[in-house]
Amino acid sequence: MSSAFAGTDLLTVMPDVSAYGYPPDPGLTLDSGVPDMAGIGTPDLTALSDPVGEAVGQLADQVQDMIVPALIGLADLSGALLVTRLALRGTQALAAFNNKVAAEQEALSRRQLSLEMGSECWRRAAEAAAGINARITVLGLEPSGPGDPPPPAPVQPVGVPLDLLWKRLAETERALRRVEAQRAARATARLPFDHARDPEHADWYDRLRERRRQALIRYAEGGPGPEPEATTPEHTESAALTEDDVLREGAELLAALPLAFTSAGRDLIDDCLAEARRAVGRRPKAVRRYLDEAALIAHKESERAVLADRARQDAALRLGALQAPAPEGVDTLPDASEAVEVLQRALRTGVAPAGAAERTVRQALVSRSAALQRAYLVAALRRATEQWGEGSLQGRMDADHWDFAPAAWGGEYWLRVRLTSTGQARVFTMRRPLTPEEERDPATAARDAERCAESSGYVGELGRLTEAEGVRAEFAWSSGQVRTGEPAPGLTRSGRKPSARRRPAPPKYRDKDH
Repeated sequence: MSSAFAGTDLLTVMPDVSAYGYPPDPGLTLDSGVPDMAGIGTPDLTALSDPVGEAVGQLADQVQDMIVPALIGLADLSGALLVTRLALRGTQALAAFNNKVAAEQEALSRRQLSLEMGSECWRRAAEAAAGINARITVLGLEPSGPGDPPPPAPVQPVGVPLDLLWKRLAETERALRRVEAQRAARATARLPFDHARDPEHADWYDRLRERRRQALIRYAEGGPGPEPEATTPEHTESAALTEDDVLREGAELLAALPLAFTSAGRDLIDDCLAEARRAVGRRPKAVRRYLDEAALIAHKESERAVLADRARQDAALRLGALQAPAPEGVDTLPDASEAVEVLQRALRTGVAPAGAAERTVRQALVSRSAALQRAYLVAALRRATEQWGEGSLQGRMDADHWDFAPAAWGGEYWLRVRLTSTGQARVFTMRRPLTPEEERDPATAARDAERCAESSGYVGELGRLTEAEGVRAEFAWSSGQVRTGEPAPGLTRSGRKPSARRRPAPPKYRDKDH
């Protein structure tokens, strides 16, 4: 039997892989720079400083030099696989998302974008979109308050060219930060105090609040968000503390409250700081005790708020991966209804699943990722065969088998490609059943030998083409008899020009996506 086999190893997810091979060309160009963003429904952010927007503009200039991956839209199969892989990493991957978009674009704008970098850009953009959408989902759990800007719409990365996707991510990030900062300001609005309770010290209270206000403004404008201290502060006995000392420590304490801080411990912190100021002139030795108590409450409530927010964002990310519809052309994905129930409960309560519940969620993600990866491998192999030669014939037997007939073979012989249940790629040399006369004809054996020799060359090229699709498949060829069978029904001409789509092969050795 004349055949080849290879183990398949997914090196990287190329952005434009769909279950149907190559998607239609969108006909998009970047000749005039970034497409017009008018009318996409993003808020007016002109009042904010714009480091993210400046980075986007620089990135758009560099994208001019990027070849096909920048011009096409992210395919649904590639996008689904990227998001599911991210969901398997979960909270740890989400931790860096708050400042990811601006930082990534600023870094990318400093260097020329190559094809290899293009694939990495797509992965980062798809992950950033998933992280932003998870934050939008969590934000939507609470009703908007007076003066809150509306939450931005989730970012849909599929079908959007890379430069436009990065711009939408940046604008959505800015809009999201404004809403988060506004809600954080409202959640801590009573910190510290009501002026009516102590009008003589209104200016002191305003100064205490100012540092928190400035921290939220910096975050809304693209800076780092407020973060609580890793541990509660420790102080030694010292000289009597003044109101300025209370002001300084209290302002630092309030400014560091995380965005997710709720009003649960707000009144206790209020009382401690108020008592610390009053004790300055009455009971100087008690000032430190009140300040330390306020710091302890802030630390515990902040830690609780951060853990709850992280659990909700993690649940939102994983729900997004599990509830997304199967990419078009992909067989039904494994049922994940039990895992969805677990994650919906985590989204409501802010308590991360543990034990058996966490295992249920993880198994659902692993099963979905495996199904999507298999679909990706099939699509990548099919796309590689589409580039074997112009004028060739292509036909699909079923989800895991497809036929390729080189134009020069006249339809009598063809190659059958198959992906086994263990992920091994197999290629067979096939021909139609022979008549009794053809079986006795010595020329038949000569043609079989000729086609087998030609098949070896096609299979060698298939390995190189497949690696350009992000999949390593080093085929081992064995000569033998040609298989007999019927070709795939509806065998039609591909009609594609492989040179227009062919990518240069990636480096021989490259790390896998995590």
